[in-house]
Amino acid sequence: MLNTKAIDELMNKGVEEEIFPGAAISIGDKNGELFRKTYGFRQLVPQKKHMESDTLFDIASLTKLITSLVALKLVDDGLLELDDTLSKFFNAPADKAQITIKQLMTHTSGLPAHENVYSLVKEPSEAFDFILGLNLLDEPGKAVVYSCLGYILLGRICEILGGESINILAKKWVFEPLGLKSAAYNPDKLHTFAVTEFDTVTDTWLEGVVHDENARFLKGISGNAGAFANIEDMATIAMMFANKGRIGDTVIIKEDLFEEAIKNLTTHCPEGRGLGFEIKSNVLISCGSEFSIGSYGHTGFTGTSLWIDIETGLYVVLLSNRVHPTRENVKHMPFRRELHDLCVKEYGGVYSRLT
Repeated sequence: MLNTKAIDELMNKGVEEEIFPGAAISIGDKNGELFRKTYGFRQLVPQKKHMESDTLFDIASLTKLITSLVALKLVDDGLLELDDTLSKFFNAPADKAQITIKQLMTHTSGLPAHENVYSLVKEPSEAFDFILGLNLLDEPGKAVVYSCLGYILLGRICEILGGESINILAKKWVFEPLGLKSAAYNPDKLHTFAVTEFDTVTDTWLEGVVHDENARFLKGISGNAGAFANIEDMATIAMMFANKGRIGDTVIIKEDLFEEAIKNLTTHCPEGRGLGFEIKSNVLISCGSEFSIGSYGHTGFTGTSLWIDIETGLYVVLLSNRVHPTRENVKHMPFRRELHDLCVKEYGGVYSRLT
């Protein structure tokens, strides 16, 4: 069994030391979930509201994993190739015409990390040409620069090829096949939500409305952010990742393509990247020091993360609303590394039954 006492104590410490108002965690492996629990508050101000077991979180950039699954499904179906270039889908300027899908997914496109698109164009339809008009930071393929802008373009490419918006494609190809109960973009307001920051435009706390400003400008439907899910749903996604693209008889991505997605395709750079996944190399990252080299996962700005250990299949999903009441709180970064190290330590007894 997984020894959860120390993990439970650390999560409670996270609330007590205001690392996050509240959180939910799921730990398991390819054989199933071993531990799930919620902590703290889904809202602190203007009033305290306790976290609930089915609370939906803005999963922020974990949405990029969903976009990646949609893109990989298009590859599986022969509608998209990793070497396809932006010129196939957009009237791209010369310096960006040869950027490939693979470079978008490994964050080696050369595009900037971020730009306040929402304040620089008038209509969502103008966002893509605006991004394509930005200056590149590097020659494509040369360096890893984690780019939300690249994933906004990738999401649009998926829509062009799939013939529907990215939220519909995600629902058809990921959420429904996995039997997810509440994962959605622009979720209905019947749910309870982990509240994020205060929005001065609407004079309200963001509750069930995407935190990322660019995704919000794109009507909550974007390749970089926008998805909401509860901890049960994210545990199912993590278990599918631990099983290399499938759960039981349900295949989301064929195993050979999934294996390609979790390879470190940027060994020429310090930061390891696969097709949508961050890959652990020798650089200290959010999954700490104890996860195996080659482990794969992702993080989200709101305080979310999902990691799978490549050797054991151990997964850890952490959902939190660390940006409530303010994004200035960055205490979660060292905490997250400590948590993952502890999970590996307390998983030791389970490792023996897997090997």
